Amino acid sequence: MYLKAAERTLLFLLFTSFTVESLGKGNVLTIGLKRVQRKHTVERLSALAHLARNGNEQAVALQDIQDIYYYGAMSFGTPKQLVNVMFSTGSADLWIVSSDYCAINDVYCSTHTTYSHNVSTTYMKNGTRFHSQYGMGSGSGYISIDDIAVGELQVTDQYFGEATSIDNSTASTKFDGIFGLAYPSISAIGTAPPFVNMIKQNVVNESVFAFYLNRVDEKTEGELILGGIDANHYTGNITYTPVVKQTYWLINIDGMYINSQIVSPNYPAIPDSGTSLLYGPTKYMDQVNKVIGGQKMGNLYLVDCSTIDSLPNVSFVISNTSFVLEPKDYILKASYGSGVVCVSGFVGSDSPDFYILGDVFMRKYYTVFDMGNNRVGFAKARNAGGSRIFNMNTVLLILIIQTVCLFSRNV
Repeated sequence: MYLKAAERTLLFLLFTSFTVESLGKGNVLTIGLKRVQRKHTVERLSALAHLARNGNEQAVALQDIQDIYYYGAMSFGTPKQLVNVMFSTGSADLWIVSSDYCAINDVYCSTHTTYSHNVSTTYMKNGTRFHSQYGMGSGSGYISIDDIAVGELQVTDQYFGEATSIDNSTASTKFDGIFGLAYPSISAIGTAPPFVNMIKQNVVNESVFAFYLNRVDEKTEGELILGGIDANHYTGNITYTPVVKQTYWLINIDGMYINSQIVSPNYPAIPDSGTSLLYGPTKYMDQVNKVIGGQKMGNLYLVDCSTIDSLPNVSFVISNTSFVLEPKDYILKASYGSGVVCVSGFVGSDSPDFYILGDVFMRKYYTVFDMGNNRVGFAKARNAGGSRIFNMNTVLLILIIQTVCLFSRNV
């Protein structure tokens, strides 16, 4: 199942930007998010790939696409070549568009930054061919070796894909490459992802990273922390559960409930920062949507906005702890014409055969990915808010594109 490039491009009509700064101690990098309104739907946001240093603090400006994908500045080579990459827990590859691609698509290179190994003194040739398929497109080329950095977190001799060919969908995005945060076993390139090398090279103090997808202050709407956890972003204790298979961050949930009634028994699941909705087996998602009065529209369910306050809670039990989603958490409000419609965040999908706990879940719960202990942790996020108001066309395209992504996943 593939989409036309124009259909994929429409997903990126609304954007937000975010900044990154050091916590000020140890080898930890904090990535903060803030929302920015677009002036024109086809206008490209100006790149924020700059570094600002103040003592041992460092800020790297990043951007967030519609709360779906988060991307920001990193560097390749010596001297440093700054590019924007998409951070994704659903991928294990690092790849960047090569300057060689400009020979066949100079328009792309007028709006993006590419990597040129010819100007890097630390570049080493590998030359093995690679092809990486992801939810919205693909890239192919050859493997190269060079030094990389995210802020002050520097890795030497990182293997990565240097893409000399990308599809039209990838060319229409706002990032220049992908920074995978999953386990090496699913790498299409077949090498250690950058965060794994940060651990091996003692670049980070702890082999953990964590996502906080809520407002930090008036300018910042969330944070990704590499190498640590920020206790200011959650309340109570973190509940950890083991990774059952080191591919994606695959865990088990003990069950899904509507109020106190069980809907789904023990089932595998992955928390995924690159997915906005909450996907699960169709037979269970249909049951939830029926209870909340959803009216089916394609694979989506529309809900009467006037009933939100009376809808039931839906909870997932993980390691004997109940993680509750209230109606304000799982109902998305979407602008449609001059009004607003309400869309269920629960979507049925039988391929792959596991739950995907996307941003509907991760906005409510601070999520810790602990690679050193092969576990994932959840805690109630501070200032966890309900869903934002999206454009209805964008919501529909999110569903279509992320469904394509689901069919490309193999555990």
